[in-house]
Amino acid sequence: MRHAAALAVALAALAAGQAALFQPAADFLFLGGQWVDLPKYPGDVGLYKLSFYLAAQHIDVGVELKCRQASAEAARAASAGPGVFEVVLKVRAEELGVSEGCRVVFRSRHTVKAGALGDGVEKVEYHEVAVPHYPSPAFRVNGTLYLGVVGRVSLCVYDGYTYNGTVEVSAVGARLYGDARFRGELGNWCVYVAVAPLDFNAALVATVRTRDALGREVAVSRQIPLAVKPRPAPLVVPKVTWLRAGLVESVGFAVRYSIPVNGTVYAGSSSAPLVNGEAEIWGSVYAAPPVVYVPVVVQLDTGAVDRVEVPLPVYSVPADVVEIAVSPTTLVAGDVNNVKISIKYPGVFEGSISVSGGVALGVNPVTFTASDKAELTLQIVPTSSVVTLDVTVVNPGGYSTRHVVNLLAAQRQIFDVSVEPSEVASGGRHVLRIYVKPLVNVSEATVTLFPVSGLVFPQITARLGGGSVDIPVEVPSDVVGTAALGYKIVYTLASGISGEYGGTLYLVATQRPILSLSASVSPEKAEPGNPFYLTVRLYNSGGVEARDVRLNVSGPVKVVRQPGPLGAVPPQTSKDAVFTLTADSPGRYQVRVAATYWDRLGRSYTAEQTVEVVVNKTETAYAPATATGSGGGGGSNPQLYAVAALAAVAVALLALGFRRGRVARRS
Repeated sequence: MRHAAALAVALAALAAGQAALFQPAADFLFLGGQWVDLPKYPGDVGLYKLSFYLAAQHIDVGVELKCRQASAEAARAASAGPGVFEVVLKVRAEELGVSEGCRVVFRSRHTVKAGALGDGVEKVEYHEVAVPHYPSPAFRVNGTLYLGVVGRVSLCVYDGYTYNGTVEVSAVGARLYGDARFRGELGNWCVYVAVAPLDFNAALVATVRTRDALGREVAVSRQIPLAVKPRPAPLVVPKVTWLRAGLVESVGFAVRYSIPVNGTVYAGSSSAPLVNGEAEIWGSVYAAPPVVYVPVVVQLDTGAVDRVEVPLPVYSVPADVVEIAVSPTTLVAGDVNNVKISIKYPGVFEGSISVSGGVALGVNPVTFTASDKAELTLQIVPTSSVVTLDVTVVNPGGYSTRHVVNLLAAQRQIFDVSVEPSEVASGGRHVLRIYVKPLVNVSEATVTLFPVSGLVFPQITARLGGGSVDIPVEVPSDVVGTAALGYKIVYTLASGISGEYGGTLYLVATQRPILSLSASVSPEKAEPGNPFYLTVRLYNSGGVEARDVRLNVSGPVKVVRQPGPLGAVPPQTSKDAVFTLTADSPGRYQVRVAATYWDRLGRSYTAEQTVEVVVNKTETAYAPATATGSGGGGGSNPQLYAVAALAAVAVALLALGFRRGRVARRS
């Protein structure tokens, strides 16, 4: 009996030693933590993932992260392990760019080892949590500009730390010249930008594109007003001081600016270049007493226009009297007009008549010789709104006098042209339908459409057949207010007369909010019945705020917790929302996230995104399932099977020894 008891004790010790020899190196390992979603400003909430290795299955698990400068919500799970277990905590950071030592507390109510339910554990680990900076650039523009003049300003980008990024520059109410995309080490960075403001509310739009500490792309856009002051007026000095009445005379002007600008100067039908703020121009003026106001127009390279009217006195000078009568004084555009011209001059005279602003059928100019009176009839087809008759009369003594007669050409409406829709949204693509309705008998017509302002599309030409033309256009996001496109119709009337009919169609461009959604699931692989998180980021790329934003999640999942009210999303900014979801059974599910929002006029819009959710099967303790996230304990484990086999052998030997002991005592 003593030998049997000793044998049982020896076998039990041998089995326990072998079991201890083949057990894993550790029952619990804290693998560390990392950020899943960063806090973007002090007081913001980010997502922090903690990873553990568990040798056994733990029931009713709770995980906490305790720090001084950051507060985290505790997380719970119904079970965890065996294998790698990951949990994501919501962490509120009171300060960015700091590092702090924290305590990680892992608790479980029970453990399951070899199919037996045991006591739980409580583990406390030290972990250093580093809260990285997040790009939050501020912008400033240094310098003052003149309205309509190209100037240079300094655009500076400031932040609390330095990082590499790209700065894209655009303009609202202004025009950029030169580069509009820059790259550098941001934080305390400046660059010169050449820009011409077109109104006093002009502004630069700067967009910084960089990456955060997780390598995700970050885009921050701001609109920075420009300091704009009025452009100095040009000084226009005439080369002559007076004109002779009744004559067409040549007049010169010197134009000077106090700032260096370039452009073109117009005086009548003449033009001259403006270089570095100086120009000289000569034009012809008909002198009608008592004073003539000569308009001098300066158009700068930026499109800005200055207009100055220069008064010149007119004095009567003794000369032969010439009487010119023209009938009719108003012509019909696009048609043949019979123009009768009567010229009275004492004695024998000769002269010529040249036509501009229209087509004279026959010879142009027309020459004639008459005595006391000349009567002529010209057939003229106007090509502009004003048809000019330049009449020159020469007497036998060689004295010549020149007279200019202007005839108005009234545009007879040949077509009714309209566009639908008359209102378009900025920052989008649209299809415009141009309706062209002939109001007279037209045998053939071709329309050419081209952009004037606020619309982007290539010039197109189409033959009119069905009465309408569809064109795809793009409205830039910085266009607000009036947009326009021009049209020119080349037609042939049933009478055989050809002509052109043109005009401009105006539309109203309004800005709207444009929300885009991006969604991510954490952990990437959830378990049936366990909560997982769906993080939705809403970015407003429009020009106005999106109001009363509402999110909705639909699909074969259950919503455990909804995010709080989102309110409004300002332009060029983003907001995040987190849903807590569960799924009852394993599989791959398509979850639809939809956002509904309104603009300031009460118009509603929708945006949606579909994200795939993977839910793994929950397996038994002998075939452990992969844990949430990366998961390292799934599939078969030979070492665990060896340990289980040795444990079974030890239990059998102990039972055999105990039975033999009882038999020995009875005997």
